[in-house]
Parts: sequence; structure tokens; C-alpha cells
Amino acid sequence: MRVLHVHERAGFYGGVEQILHDIAAGLADRGLPQGLLHADPRPRSDYLGVFADSGTEKAVLERFQPDVLLLHKLQDPGRVADLAARFPTARMVHDHDLVCPRRHKYFPLSKRVCDRPAGAACWTHLCFVQRAQGGPLPIKLKGTREVRAALAAHVNVRRLIVGSRWMRDELRANGLPPARIRIVPPVPRSLARCEQQPPSSSPEVLYVGQVIRGKGVDLLLKALAQVPGEWHATVVGTGNHLDACKALAIKLDIAHRITFTGWVDHAALDAYYARASVSAVPSRWPEPFGMVGIEAMARGRPVVGFAVGGIPDWLDHGTTGLLAREADTDALADNLARLLADPELAALLGRRAAARVRERYSPDACLDQLTRVLRETVADFG
Repeated sequence: MRVLHVHERAGFYGGVEQILHDIAAGLADRGLPQGLLHADPRPRSDYLGVFADSGTEKAVLERFQPDVLLLHKLQDPGRVADLAARFPTARMVHDHDLVCPRRHKYFPLSKRVCDRPAGAACWTHLCFVQRAQGGPLPIKLKGTREVRAALAAHVNVRRLIVGSRWMRDELRANGLPPARIRIVPPVPRSLARCEQQPPSSSPEVLYVGQVIRGKGVDLLLKALAQVPGEWHATVVGTGNHLDACKALAIKLDIAHRITFTGWVDHAALDAYYARASVSAVPSRWPEPFGMVGIEAMARGRPVVGFAVGGIPDWLDHGTTGLLAREADTDALADNLARLLADPELAALLGRRAAARVRERYSPDACLDQLTRVLRETVADFG
């Protein structure tokens, strides 16, 4: 089975590109030739090495002769419809772009998660008012026409691949056929290198990820301000909300107990996890899956987080960590305080978390699932 990936970029720019590359490398190791059709004017040679053929031109389709297309990020509905009409096609839905005009899937005013289909709620909650990138005005208006066109373009896409039950239900609510949706966790190959570490007795809370509003670092800080006793927290990552979070830590009078490290190379994260007794995933937006939580669990760290998006798929309350209601910083504070005050409980949940990852989220098992879905796609196309 020859798999042609279709994506706009060809380099290690972010999580989507890493997932695509990991999938291609894993399937190539199994003897399945991989190709990449992209639109990147400056493709990275270190990225392209895993592909038997790649390029921006349509000739790649003729040269590579794919048995199945796997679409990733592709903004042009006409292109999606054209490819899906001519080839067996599956789409990996990595985020909320397909169904949400704002892309974030939470309301701009209330900051609450949106579980509505694209339509009336986009207008009543002012989601159509968005920041403009350049131009004479600071805002622009964006309705649901583009979303409707994108959804309509998927009429011939044979399989829609998502990372969690929440994403499955999101596609269903927007009218995409339930029988075509499959859940395959987007597990990176690097997870196999995350080794379970001994429990830590240090009252250390660790956050790893982007520091942007959707990731909820501000919610974590508000929760930490309520946690009693001696504790310390480390925020590993950077982003456009970093300065606001530093200012909030000062306002809450906890800045002396928070270390903001900035960006840290992935290979250096083990040292941070070794010191931490608990890992936090305080996301405001509904995570399509939430890979950072799985990486913490693989290292034997219990996770505290909010029950949004795909997080409840792997954060089993009382087994692999502790869940709080959406944006409930009081409950998050209680969960943090409980684990920090009870190292034995934290260690127990950490061991269970590592076992859960071994049982359900091995890279090889997820590649097995994906391969089955791609074969289904070919068979369904006929």
C-alpha cells in the first residue's frame, strides 16, 4: 500500500508536522512506501528524507501512483473535493480548524468551551469578530461560509481520523457521517523513549507546553495561589501569553515560587519530570488529544487537568490522575493540594499512569490502528 500524505508544509514546524513525519517513518519501516505532496516553497531536506517521493507539483501524483491519500492540513475545499473524488482518501483531523471559524473552539467572551456545531452559536457568541493580521482595522469579520464549504468538500473523503471521543462527537455534530469516523490516538515515536522514573518526594508541579491563552497557564497560576504549604512550580515553554502569565504570578504574589524556563529542548525534559511529583495540563481549549499528558504519564507522573476535549480519554480520575470541571480553578487547586500532600497517592497514580500508556498508547499499536483505517479507505473506495 503506497501512502501519499498531503500537507501544506514540509518541515519540522510544529506538532502536526511531527505527527505526519512520525507516521510516515513508522509506515515506511513496515515496508509501505510514503510520499508527500506539499505546498512549501522551502521544504526542509531533513524532513523529506523519509519520503520516497515529494514535491509541490501534480506530477507527484503521477510519479508516486498512490494507493491511498492521507490528508493533513489542507485549507482549499476545492482541492480536498477534487482529490477525494479521484483517489481513496482519508483525512486526519488534527485540530478544530475544519469546524470552527475561530479555530480555538471556545467562546471569546466567556472563554467557555463551545460544544455547538458551526452556525447560530458562532454569531450569538461573537465568534465572527476576529483579530486582523495587518490591514487598516484591528478586527475582521468572519462568518461560517468557509466552514460550510470545507465540510461539504468532505463528501467523498472515506475516513475521518481523530484523536479522541470529543473530536469524534465534534465531527458528528457538524454533520459528518459517524460511520466514516475513526479514533486513532496521534502517538509520536518519541513516546517509546519516555522511561518511567522513580517517584519524586519534592512538592514540585510541572507544566510543559506552549504558553498561549488556550493552554490555560493563567488558570494553573490561579489554582496554585490557593494551594497551601511549601510548593514550587515550573513552567516549561514559551508563547504569546508568557508576559501576561508572569505579570499574573506577580499579582497573585506567587512569582517567587514559579520558575518560567522558556523553551527547553525535548531531550532535556527528563530532568524536569524527575523533580516533579505532579504534572499539570490546565487547558482552556478542548484539546484534540493532549499528547503532553501522555508523555508525563509515560514517565510515571500523575496528571491534574480539566475535563475538556480529549483529556478524559487518557486522564482517568482517581486512576491516572485527578480531573476538575472545565476552568474550575478551585477544584484544580484541591487536586493539586491533595497530591502534593500525599506523595504515596501521587506515586500510586504515577505507576498506574505509566501502565496505562504501555497498555493503550504504544506507537506500534497506534500504527496498527492507522494501517487498518487506511486499508478500509481503499476498500471503501472500491
